[in-house]
Amino acid sequence: MRLAGGSRARAVLSAPKGAKTRPTGAKVREAMFAILAQRVEGARVLDLFAGSGALGLEAMSRGAASVVFVDDDANAVMTIRRNAVRVVPDGDNWRIMPMNAMRALRALRGTFDIVLVDPPYERGAFDELRLMMQKSLLNPDGIAVIEHASNGKPRLPESLEVVKRAKYGDTSLTFAVCKRGKGSSQQRAAEEGARVPGRERKQSSRTRRA
Repeated sequence: MRLAGGSRARAVLSAPKGAKTRPTGAKVREAMFAILAQRVEGARVLDLFAGSGALGLEAMSRGAASVVFVDDDANAVMTIRRNAVRVVPDGDNWRIMPMNAMRALRALRGTFDIVLVDPPYERGAFDELRLMMQKSLLNPDGIAVIEHASNGKPRLPESLEVVKRAKYGDTSLTFAVCKRGKGSSQQRAAEEGARVPGRERKQSSRTRRA
């Protein structure tokens, strides 16, 4: 597996061992960042369900200012660290949070310009996206990119609106931004939290991407 573009294009990445990871192909990564285009330069990036860290490292190669990688699988965490040290020698520009996405989102502070979300296809990431919006972790001018199977659409909180969908064989990408209109995104996200009953589902550790 190699990075698709930027200053470290063609850099070789390792993938975590085992069947838990689902690599995001180079063509999909290249298409994703072609759509993101100038948004990446200088961006603060959050890579949820990071796997090998390929998406976050692709962002760094293309000029992102920093990346936070989140994954709770021990093999994935070791692989991310190994790949990041190889691709981005300056350790001040990235960090790894070895925990599930919900716990990481609760601990994070500040805002991100780009949030990359590639959960196990069968479970989606509604709870994570809802919490992200409740905590205003997405910059009001930022964008979230959700990777998912092409035979369905991801469930999104009402405070996010879709601006683009793109299909690449069995894989699709949904690009979403903070919804504009009456009330702040934080207020809308808080209202959503009040409307959605029940406790947050425990995160599955099944199939991740690399």
